[in-house]
Amino acid sequence: MTTTKSVAELLHRLLYRALIEIREQGRESGNKTVFHLADLFHTTALELGRAAEGTTSYAAVLRGLEEKASEKDVERWLRTALAEIEGAHPAAP
Repeated sequence: MTTTKSVAELLHRLLYRALIEIREQGRESGNKTVFHLADLFHTTALELGRAAEGTTSYAAVLRGLEEKASEKDVERWLRTALAEIEGAHPAAP
């Protein structure tokens, strides 16, 4: 495959498109959990690309995700997921 986009950009855009498709499937099937999680994360894929390029920070991406989770009323899910991840992988001293 020949492309002018970087592999990282291609991967971020593929993830974005996949989450758009998953969100649509959630909407069509009436699966609110699938819809809301895909809706929460689809733009995060592109924001991660900007963080990888250095135009924003990963901390800013996480803050934006937290704000969006609050707006979409999935804040509890995000807090629980973060707590589980942090519990499973404690930060290095």
